[in-house]
Amino acid sequence: MTCTVVRRVLLARGANLDSNTGLGRAHNSVVSLLDKTLVKDWTKAGIIEHEMGGNIINRLSNRWYKHPTLVESKISSSTADLLHITDQEQAHLVPKNSPIPVAVTVHDLFHINPRKINVGDSMIKVGDMNPNFVRKIDLKKLKKGLQRADLLICISESTRQEVKRLFPEKLTALVRHQIDVDYWNPEINPKSSDLILDFYDPKKCLLITVGSDEPRKRLDLVETIISCLPSEVSDEINIVNIGSELKLSDEQLVAAFQYADALIFPSVSEGFGYPPAEAMAAGCPVIASDSAAHNEIIPKNSLLPIDELRAWVDAFERIHTDWKKNVGEPRHHNLNLIEHVRSILSPQAHGISLSNAYDLLFEELDY
Repeated sequence: MTCTVVRRVLLARGANLDSNTGLGRAHNSVVSLLDKTLVKDWTKAGIIEHEMGGNIINRLSNRWYKHPTLVESKISSSTADLLHITDQEQAHLVPKNSPIPVAVTVHDLFHINPRKINVGDSMIKVGDMNPNFVRKIDLKKLKKGLQRADLLICISESTRQEVKRLFPEKLTALVRHQIDVDYWNPEINPKSSDLILDFYDPKKCLLITVGSDEPRKRLDLVETIISCLPSEVSDEINIVNIGSELKLSDEQLVAAFQYADALIFPSVSEGFGYPPAEAMAAGCPVIASDSAAHNEIIPKNSLLPIDELRAWVDAFERIHTDWKKNVGEPRHHNLNLIEHVRSILSPQAHGISLSNAYDLLFEELDY
């Protein structure tokens, strides 16, 4: 009888970020997968992290010296087979001459490799083009850490291609993020519109944006589109900018996705793009720019050219027309979008991809 070998993975990150942050959510998703035995033939050996806070001197000391030393110490005393650092902003934690293989998840390379994107007549900066002296030292440490890693796990194909270009000798694997599809599902976890009474008016077409006000998010485009609409259309549209202007609780965000007539996502660059995936999991239509990396998970008929204003104006008018047909009635949930997300971004799909990535590394190293 053949015995299945179950290997152990030690997870590491910096500060214990909350799950309401992108990196915190991604880390805790991996923890959850391992705890629920969804990563075939792999189990969790432990987690290395530290508390947030402290002054700048203490934070730098912790980041550059104390925490890397702790990681090396934990590896030497652990029975783990693999160290997985769950985001590239902690790549400096990759030990020199590690006794076990090391994988690093790369969410994006915006700051490690900043760039400008040409959009029509303007250039949009992605990442910090002029980091200060301390950050330059930090970035140098991150790049060296990525060079030391044995496997770079990429959350999108566009990030993977960029990693291959910058680190051509490195083994890479594509492991997209997961979405808790049941949590967003309006049939399994329905939310009352009472949660969003502060901005929800069934007598208006509700369009939402979700994200920061970084230039790459292009919230100014939404304002431009509204100004191009006929007044009889724009007067009946309610734009709500969540995250950049309005802060919502987790439950309120679920309700917003379940009742909005569409999510507008004009970003020119994302490492992954949680909001469109979560909106689709809630059955909410999405109108997004056809740009990396969110265009890898959004159906083609929901994508628009980055710099064709007319296409965006037409899309807003179509959404308004659909809303007008059912004014006063909640939007029907798009079951096709829900199933689309379930098929590619469920925890089960994430677990399979992560197991394949870990196994690939051990096959390459001939363990």
